[in-house]
Order: sequence, then structure tokens, then C-alpha cells
Amino acid sequence: MRRQMLLAAALGFFAFDAAFAETLKVALPQKGNWDTGIVEYGVKAGIFKDAGLDIDISYTAGGAATVQAVISGSVDVAMQTGLLGLIGAYAKGAPVRVISPAMTGSPDIYWYARADKGIKSLKDATDKTMAYSAAGSSSHLLVLSLLEANKIKAKPTATGGIPSTYTQVMSGQIDIGWAVPPFGIADLKAGKINIVAKGNDLPEIRDTTVRVNFANENSLKTKRDLFLKFSQAYVKSLEWAYANDKAIDYFAEASEVPKDVAKESREQFYPQAALQPYEVRGLDVSLKQALEFKFIPKAMTEKDVAGLFDILVPKK
Repeated sequence: MRRQMLLAAALGFFAFDAAFAETLKVALPQKGNWDTGIVEYGVKAGIFKDAGLDIDISYTAGGAATVQAVISGSVDVAMQTGLLGLIGAYAKGAPVRVISPAMTGSPDIYWYARADKGIKSLKDATDKTMAYSAAGSSSHLLVLSLLEANKIKAKPTATGGIPSTYTQVMSGQIDIGWAVPPFGIADLKAGKINIVAKGNDLPEIRDTTVRVNFANENSLKTKRDLFLKFSQAYVKSLEWAYANDKAIDYFAEASEVPKDVAKESREQFYPQAALQPYEVRGLDVSLKQALEFKFIPKAMTEKDVAGLFDILVPKK
């Protein structure tokens, strides 16, 4: 009888605990990428549950669609979103707040062409269409920056997600596609496509925060304790993902590639240092680019955008 009473008490405790787990709605752009998957890995590993959080995940195509989802309040927080788009939204009065950096530099994004098209580098891209995901995304910024730095007059074109971009490239609708590993790795090895450019080809980008995690300002005010828990759980998830190869299994499953390809992609294209969540870097570079590429109508200083940043992860 005593054992039954203890068991009933334990079950009652867990039922109480589950009932009082609090929900945060989280948007992830580009399903299947290593960096956007960190939250998913943490959920599967039970890290967010241990923090008392129930994470409700939805997916977007990135860029403006992600920003709008947060502005509208349909999600509380979004991950891995281009900083320039957020600077532009903030300048227009949008209720957005950056809670942590997400990607420093751009070691993951690359641009490619069909091997039979003769487009081997950006020098061959004049008058060609060159893809990015969506307006305001980090891929959008990088396309504009790559073309400007190399004085190439190509045609930046929004193509949406990685699979749809690939279809457009292989069918001849787009000349130069964009992707991140593990997508395209098998085709690169088979010689079906070749890399035209990489995000980190731009020296000024390598130590600049390109993507961030951000929240709805109103949600952040009313649920600040939840966002603090979320940020702490996110950091734990990030550290766990680089320490435990179970995360590679999750990555391979989400991206539908063999485990060895997933592991190679993480090791070669996603250095852990690039995902540091503590310090927004190179903001002066970002503000200069925001003006140059018309994300903002006039020059802004770091002081002008100080209110955009509410970093919840203390610097180590």
C-alpha cells in the first residue's frame, strides 16, 4: 500500500509539473539546417522541458516572413534571422528586440551553379540571376555585399527555401542558387554543381554578427522570466549539440542525409565559435550596410539602435 501511495504521489507530481510548463512559440527559418535546429535538438534532449518550458515550433522561409511572424505576435521568438532586416524593422518602429546573436560571420552559406553552365566564380555572374531566400534575410545581405565587393552586375532574386531554390537552378529558372550544408554536399562530390561563392569570402563579414535571435517586445515585457529561461536553455542546447553526437542523428534525420554527411557538414561549415550567443559584433559594419543597401532611409549610429538590443545571455 505504501509503495502505491508513493507511486501515486510521484505521478501526481509529474502531472502537476507538466500542467504548469509554460509555452513559448518559436519560429525557425529553413527547416533542416544545423544552426536553426539547435532549439529542436534541445527539445528532443529534454533541456527545455527541464527548464519548465513547452516549446511550440513553427517554420518560416526566413527574412521578412520571420520578422512579420514576431511583429504580429503569432510567435514569441524567432531564431537565426538576418540582423539588417531587423535594423530596418526597428527603424520603422516595429516591436522587435534582439535577445542574442546567432551567427558570427557566414561560414555556412554558399552559392552554386550547375556544373554544365560554365559559372565557376562571381566573375562569370554578370547579368545572371543570383538567389537569396527572402528580402531582409542574411542571404539577401550577403548577395548584395558579394556583388558590390566584386563589382558584378548580377540580378539578385528571391527564391525562397533551399529545396525550391535547387529546383529552380536545376530546371534553368535561376542561374546561381544558394544553400547551406548538408544540402548539396552529395551533388558537389558528384560534380553536378560547383560552388561560385561563400559568405565568408567577404573579409568584413567574418567577425560581424550576421544573424540574431529576437523576440516580440511586448512578449518580452510580459514574459521576461520565460525568455530568461529560454535563453539559458538555448545555451545549454547549443553546448550539448556540440558535445553529444546524438545531435548529429537529429540533424541527419531533419535534413534527410546520411549521418556521415551531417557530421562532415557540422565540422566543416558550422564551427561552434560562429554560433556564440553572447556578443553582437561588428554593429558599425551592419549599420553601414543597412544604409548602403537601403534597409534604412538615413544613417544611424550604434546609439540610435541601442534600444533594439536586449541581450539575455551574459557574456562569459
